[in-house]
Amino acid sequence: MILYIDREEVPDVENIRPEVLRYVVEQAERANGRFDRLHRYYRGDHDNLRQGKPEPEEVRVAVNYAKYVVDITLGYYLGDPVKYDANRTHDAEGGQSIDLTPLLGCYDNQQIGEVDSRLGKGMGIYGECLELCYASSDEEPEPRSAFIDPRCGVLVEDSTVEHNKLFALVWERRETTTHQKYYFLTVYTDRTERDFKSTDLKTAVFQQVGEVRPHYFGAVPVIAYENNDERQGDFEQIISLIDAYDTLMSNRFTDKRKFVDALLVFFGMTLREGDEEKLLREKFIDGAPLDAKVEYIQKTFDESSVQVLADAAVREMHKMTLTVDMSDESFAGNSSGQALKLKLLTMNLLVKNKMRRMERGLKERLTLYNRWLVTKGPCESCPSPMWMWCLLWRPPSTRRRSSSW
Repeated sequence: MILYIDREEVPDVENIRPEVLRYVVEQAERANGRFDRLHRYYRGDHDNLRQGKPEPEEVRVAVNYAKYVVDITLGYYLGDPVKYDANRTHDAEGGQSIDLTPLLGCYDNQQIGEVDSRLGKGMGIYGECLELCYASSDEEPEPRSAFIDPRCGVLVEDSTVEHNKLFALVWERRETTTHQKYYFLTVYTDRTERDFKSTDLKTAVFQQVGEVRPHYFGAVPVIAYENNDERQGDFEQIISLIDAYDTLMSNRFTDKRKFVDALLVFFGMTLREGDEEKLLREKFIDGAPLDAKVEYIQKTFDESSVQVLADAAVREMHKMTLTVDMSDESFAGNSSGQALKLKLLTMNLLVKNKMRRMERGLKERLTLYNRWLVTKGPCESCPSPMWMWCLLWRPPSTRRRSSSW
């Protein structure tokens, strides 16, 4: 998650007061209720499945439109990995391409496309997510990226309109082999990273674990990705529609089960002892009078009206999420290319907004990686002249906060 606080609360980011760390963790735990619910819905664990023990003939189903909306949107704009092309610089000798070999080598070594996919998925589910840039544990370290769940990561920024980064915190609850629970925190600043341990947040006592480690990224190595201005997930606004659709489908299946369990009524005859078991086993009985009659008493319901209501709910869910119903029979048919383009208009607008926001984070990742390579040098697996990187990197004083270059 992203948290804003006054810069006066953190005059020295290398010596953060324990009260500030406690406040950040408490705010993160408070926001985790919403994140947990969104994660439950994506996994298919909807509220209607949690409403006590079902009745013997009751059927409960969860139609996971939350996962459908996130996955189809993610595949639409991140189905293919992101491609990077070097811009040309202009000097006295003319245009010259910047060598991106070391950077792309670091990306290929860790399969950065999988990280991008997890980031896009996190944006779709939670409305926001974080990326951590770190140095690998190889003999020849190189920069790596990892997806950070917003439930255990916080990027703290100041309360100005620019929202400059102050520090980042990655935390989790842990338990020892003696069942002692504690909080483990890692604090990242623009120069260092350090670990803390606390057994009780109320006392605000944090014990530093290990030594302070420099990271050479030149800035706080945590990048925030926002799904939209409101930081809402792709399906967050249709949760009530998903609940209504789950209830409708559950009632529909329950009615079907009750319809199958109809009553068998005999008119003009009486069953003898043992006829019930014989009827159940052999599906017929003999010796019935000529004027006897047997029929089922069944519950009647209007299936067509229920289907109309279900189709209307599905249309509204696709309309509110700006996604296209690929199972709609009238989606393609004999439509012209222009008609199909209009049907995909809303989804194109949705993914373009997502791509713009993700591009901002990817540019920031480029800046962090490049600063690390300038400081530590490219890895042996992808050598490159250092002066190429000096063309790519600019000092923080000449960079804009968006890290565009």
